Amino acid sequence: MQIESNKGSSLTAAKALAILVVGGSVLVSIGVVILGQMVGKGIESVMIIHDYYTVLAIMSGAGFIGVLIFGSTSMGQQVQRRLDSINVLKVLAFTAVASAFLIEITGTIGYIEYRLPTPDSAKSKILEIFPFAHAPMFEVMEYLGLVGTMWTGLVAYLTWHFKERMFTDAGVKNMMIILISLAIFYALYISLMGIVPTKIASVQG
Repeated sequence: MQIESNKGSSLTAAKALAILVVGGSVLVSIGVVILGQMVGKGIESVMIIHDYYTVLAIMSGAGFIGVLIFGSTSMGQQVQRRLDSINVLKVLAFTAVASAFLIEITGTIGYIEYRLPTPDSAKSKILEIFPFAHAPMFEVMEYLGLVGTMWTGLVAYLTWHFKERMFTDAGVKNMMIILISLAIFYALYISLMGIVPTKIASVQG
Protein backbone atom coordinates (compact mmCIF):
# COMPACT_ATOMS: atom_id res chain seq x y z
CA MET A 1 0.00 0.00 0.00
CA GLN A 2 2.85 2.31 0.90
CA ILE A 3 4.60 1.50 -2.39
CA GLU A 4 1.49 2.37 -4.38
CA SER A 5 1.16 5.64 -2.49
CA ASN A 6 4.77 6.56 -3.18
CA LYS A 7 4.45 5.55 -6.80
CA GLY A 8 1.42 7.76 -7.24
CA SER A 9 2.98 10.70 -5.45
CA SER A 10 6.17 10.43 -7.54
CA LEU A 11 4.21 11.61 -10.57
CA THR A 12 2.10 14.24 -8.87
CA ALA A 13 4.47 17.17 -9.28
CA ALA A 14 5.32 16.32 -12.88
CA LYS A 15 1.68 15.78 -13.85
CA ALA A 16 0.60 18.98 -12.15
CA LEU A 17 3.34 20.93 -13.92
CA ALA A 18 2.43 19.39 -17.29
CA ILE A 19 -1.26 20.21 -16.84
CA LEU A 20 -0.45 23.75 -15.74
CA VAL A 21 1.89 24.41 -18.66
CA VAL A 22 -0.28 22.85 -21.35
CA GLY A 23 -3.57 24.20 -20.02
CA GLY A 24 -2.17 27.66 -19.35
CA SER A 25 -0.45 27.89 -22.72
CA VAL A 26 -3.58 26.83 -24.61
CA LEU A 27 -5.75 29.32 -22.72
CA VAL A 28 -3.25 32.16 -23.18
CA SER A 29 -2.78 31.44 -26.89
CA ILE A 30 -6.49 31.19 -27.65
CA GLY A 31 -7.33 34.19 -25.50
CA VAL A 32 -4.70 36.43 -27.09
CA VAL A 33 -5.73 35.43 -30.63
CA ILE A 34 -9.41 36.09 -29.90
CA LEU A 35 -8.67 39.48 -28.36
CA GLY A 36 -6.37 40.33 -31.26
CA GLN A 37 -9.08 39.54 -33.78
CA MET A 38 -11.64 41.55 -31.83
CA VAL A 39 -9.52 44.71 -31.95
CA GLY A 40 -8.15 44.13 -35.45
CA LYS A 41 -4.60 43.40 -34.28
CA GLY A 42 -4.05 39.90 -35.62
CA ILE A 43 -0.31 40.07 -36.25
CA GLU A 44 0.28 41.85 -32.94
CA SER A 45 -1.52 39.05 -31.10
CA VAL A 46 0.69 36.47 -32.81
CA MET A 47 3.80 38.34 -31.68
CA ILE A 48 2.47 38.50 -28.11
CA ILE A 49 2.16 34.72 -28.22
CA HIS A 50 5.71 34.64 -29.64
CA ASP A 51 6.91 36.62 -26.61
CA TYR A 52 4.94 34.38 -24.24
CA TYR A 53 6.67 31.23 -25.45
CA THR A 54 10.04 32.97 -25.32
CA VAL A 55 9.47 33.73 -21.64
CA LEU A 56 8.16 30.20 -21.06
CA ALA A 57 11.30 28.68 -22.58
CA ILE A 58 13.55 30.85 -20.41
CA MET A 59 11.54 30.05 -17.27
CA SER A 60 11.70 26.34 -18.11
CA GLY A 61 15.48 26.58 -18.27
CA ALA A 62 15.66 28.45 -14.97
CA GLY A 63 13.35 25.91 -13.36
CA PHE A 64 15.48 23.06 -14.73
CA ILE A 65 18.58 24.51 -13.08
CA GLY A 66 16.68 25.07 -9.84
CA VAL A 67 15.54 21.45 -9.68
CA LEU A 68 19.06 20.21 -10.44
CA ILE A 69 20.62 22.33 -7.71
CA PHE A 70 18.06 22.16 -4.92
CA GLY A 71 16.61 18.77 -5.80
CA SER A 72 19.96 17.08 -5.31
CA THR A 73 20.30 18.29 -1.70
CA SER A 74 17.75 15.73 -0.48
CA MET A 75 18.63 12.87 -2.81
CA GLY A 76 20.12 10.81 -0.02
CA GLN A 77 16.92 11.00 2.03
CA GLN A 78 14.47 9.40 -0.36
CA VAL A 79 14.89 7.71 -3.73
CA GLN A 80 11.29 8.56 -4.60
CA ARG A 81 12.14 12.27 -4.61
CA ARG A 82 14.80 11.61 -7.21
CA LEU A 83 12.28 9.91 -9.49
CA ASP A 84 9.87 12.80 -9.01
CA SER A 85 12.60 15.33 -9.80
CA ILE A 86 13.57 13.43 -12.96
CA ASN A 87 9.96 13.50 -14.16
CA VAL A 88 9.77 17.24 -13.50
CA LEU A 89 12.98 17.76 -15.48
CA LYS A 90 11.50 15.79 -18.39
CA VAL A 91 8.41 18.01 -18.37
CA LEU A 92 10.56 21.16 -18.28
CA ALA A 93 12.79 19.88 -21.09
CA PHE A 94 9.79 19.02 -23.27
CA THR A 95 8.25 22.42 -22.48
CA ALA A 96 11.43 24.14 -23.68
CA VAL A 97 11.48 22.12 -26.92
CA ALA A 98 7.81 22.79 -27.65
CA SER A 99 8.28 26.49 -26.84
CA ALA A 100 11.28 26.72 -29.18
CA PHE A 101 9.29 25.32 -32.10
CA LEU A 102 6.29 27.55 -31.34
CA ILE A 103 8.65 30.54 -31.18
CA GLU A 104 9.87 29.67 -34.68
CA ILE A 105 6.34 29.22 -36.02
CA THR A 106 4.98 32.47 -34.60
CA GLY A 107 8.20 34.27 -35.49
CA THR A 108 7.92 33.14 -39.10
CA ILE A 109 4.44 34.66 -39.29
CA GLY A 110 5.87 37.89 -37.93
CA TYR A 111 8.80 37.83 -40.37
CA ILE A 112 6.42 37.65 -43.33
CA GLU A 113 4.62 40.76 -42.12
CA TYR A 114 7.90 42.46 -41.22
CA ARG A 115 9.44 41.99 -44.67
CA LEU A 116 6.51 43.21 -46.75
CA PRO A 117 7.89 45.44 -49.57
CA THR A 118 5.66 48.38 -48.69
CA PRO A 119 6.60 51.87 -47.43
CA ASP A 120 4.67 51.38 -44.19
CA SER A 121 6.06 47.93 -43.33
CA ALA A 122 8.10 47.51 -40.15
CA LYS A 123 11.28 46.83 -42.12
CA SER A 124 10.85 49.97 -44.25
CA LYS A 125 10.33 52.14 -41.17
CA ILE A 126 13.34 50.68 -39.39
CA LEU A 127 15.64 51.07 -42.40
CA GLU A 128 14.59 54.69 -42.65
CA ILE A 129 15.05 55.54 -38.98
CA PHE A 130 17.68 53.19 -37.54
CA PRO A 131 19.17 50.75 -40.12
CA PHE A 132 21.37 49.10 -37.48
CA ALA A 133 18.23 47.68 -35.89
CA HIS A 134 17.62 45.63 -39.02
CA ALA A 135 21.15 44.61 -39.93
CA PRO A 136 22.67 43.16 -37.90
CA MET A 137 20.19 43.15 -34.99
CA PHE A 138 17.00 41.74 -36.52
CA GLU A 139 18.84 39.47 -38.94
CA VAL A 140 20.93 38.07 -36.09
CA MET A 141 17.72 37.18 -34.27
CA GLU A 142 16.16 35.77 -37.43
CA TYR A 143 18.97 33.34 -38.27
CA LEU A 144 20.55 32.55 -34.90
CA GLY A 145 17.08 31.93 -33.55
CA LEU A 146 17.03 28.67 -35.49
CA VAL A 147 19.69 27.32 -33.13
CA GLY A 148 17.15 27.34 -30.31
CA THR A 149 15.27 24.29 -31.53
CA MET A 150 18.47 22.26 -31.81
CA TRP A 151 19.75 23.47 -28.44
CA THR A 152 16.56 22.61 -26.56
CA GLY A 153 16.37 19.32 -28.44
CA LEU A 154 19.86 18.45 -27.23
CA VAL A 155 18.93 19.30 -23.64
CA ALA A 156 15.81 17.12 -23.87
CA TYR A 157 17.81 14.21 -25.29
CA LEU A 158 20.42 14.47 -22.53
CA THR A 159 17.66 14.63 -19.92
CA TRP A 160 16.14 11.37 -21.14
CA HIS A 161 19.59 9.81 -21.59
CA PHE A 162 21.21 10.63 -18.25
CA LYS A 163 18.11 10.54 -16.00
CA GLU A 164 19.29 9.91 -12.40
CA ARG A 165 22.92 10.55 -13.34
CA MET A 166 22.06 14.24 -13.44
CA PHE A 167 21.80 13.98 -9.63
CA THR A 168 24.34 11.27 -8.82
CA ASP A 169 27.15 12.33 -11.17
CA ALA A 170 28.55 15.78 -10.40
CA GLY A 171 30.15 16.04 -13.83
CA VAL A 172 26.87 15.39 -15.63
CA LYS A 173 24.96 17.76 -13.36
CA ASN A 174 27.47 20.58 -13.85
CA MET A 175 27.48 20.00 -17.61
CA MET A 176 23.68 20.29 -17.74
CA ILE A 177 23.70 23.44 -15.61
CA ILE A 178 26.33 25.07 -17.84
CA LEU A 179 24.54 24.00 -21.03
CA ILE A 180 21.20 25.39 -19.86
CA SER A 181 22.74 28.56 -18.41
CA LEU A 182 24.32 29.28 -21.79
CA ALA A 183 20.96 28.58 -23.43
CA ILE A 184 19.27 31.14 -21.18
CA PHE A 185 21.88 33.80 -21.98
CA TYR A 186 21.51 32.92 -25.65
CA ALA A 187 17.73 33.34 -25.45
CA LEU A 188 18.07 36.69 -23.68
CA TYR A 189 20.55 37.91 -26.29
CA ILE A 190 18.34 36.82 -29.19
CA SER A 191 15.36 38.46 -27.51
CA LEU A 192 17.26 41.75 -27.20
CA MET A 193 18.08 41.62 -30.91
CA GLY A 194 14.34 41.48 -31.61
CA ILE A 195 13.05 43.87 -28.95
CA VAL A 196 14.81 46.96 -30.32
CA PRO A 197 13.51 46.68 -33.92
CA THR A 198 10.05 45.74 -32.68
CA LYS A 199 9.82 48.76 -30.39
CA ILE A 200 11.02 51.12 -33.13
CA ALA A 201 8.40 49.80 -35.53
CA SER A 202 5.63 49.94 -32.94
CA VAL A 203 6.43 53.53 -31.96
CA GLN A 204 6.52 54.66 -35.57
CA GLY A 205 3.38 52.68 -36.38
